[in-house]
Amino acid sequence: MSPHIVENGEKINVRDRLTDNLLDLSLMNVSEIPVDEIKNLRRATVLDLSNNRITQIKSNFADLIQLTVLDLSKNRITSICDDFGLLTNLRRLDLYSNQITRLPLTFGRLKNLKYLDLQNNPLHAEFKNMVGLCSDNNDCLNAAKRAVHFMKQVEKNVVEARIKERQEQQQAAQLAIVQLKEEKALAEGHSTDDTKSDKIKRKRKQDNTGNPVNSEQKESATIEAGGGKKKSRTDARKSSISFVLQRNVRKSDFEKLVSESVIHRSSSIGTADGFRTEVVLAGS
Repeated sequence: MSPHIVENGEKINVRDRLTDNLLDLSLMNVSEIPVDEIKNLRRATVLDLSNNRITQIKSNFADLIQLTVLDLSKNRITSICDDFGLLTNLRRLDLYSNQITRLPLTFGRLKNLKYLDLQNNPLHAEFKNMVGLCSDNNDCLNAAKRAVHFMKQVEKNVVEARIKERQEQQQAAQLAIVQLKEEKALAEGHSTDDTKSDKIKRKRKQDNTGNPVNSEQKESATIEAGGGKKKSRTDARKSSISFVLQRNVRKSDFEKLVSESVIHRSSSIGTADGFRTEVVLAGS
């Protein structure tokens, strides 16, 4: 960037305005501060920008960390950048007769500030009373001390409030995540219960309507259970009859089997010592 500024249509070399450590840019009808040009002049620790048309102190102004004295009086300044507190080498600040309504939050970081003039600015009445007048050098020294201390406390309170707010937001976000997980788990639990309930209902429906395992099966099972006894008795009789058929049966024994209805009398002809006959189960 060119090391020139324009005054009344003429280019002026900023370096030419430097005397020792004082850079005098007052009364030059300046509306924009030539920060880049000033920054290269490391020897310029005292900057006079009074009696110009400056309306803003922009963020790049904080690059001028070499400044120890700054005169911005009698301009049209309405706002000062939030990074202004980075000018920690600043010892004297003149903001007399501007349109400043508040100081930047970082103003309390100006730990080396010894002189401050805020007269003739539309500051809040309470703040103005707290800082006090700057009618003489001693008043301006006290004004600097009070303003720095007050703004330092303000920044601390704001930072703590922001941290608390951030923590509350994080806690709210974590709580929301936990609630979502609980709702999801609850929904999955209901889904599982519904599935089990549906299975039970389907099984009951099958049992009551179309499932072969019904009353007929139960009846059949009962019959089979009862029939087991009959079958066992029949098997016993068959085995008895089988025993009879395996040898000659005496007539008296044969008659006894008939009388007990174990066998029917056969038409077979008996022998002298008994019968060899084809017997039939009683009731068959």
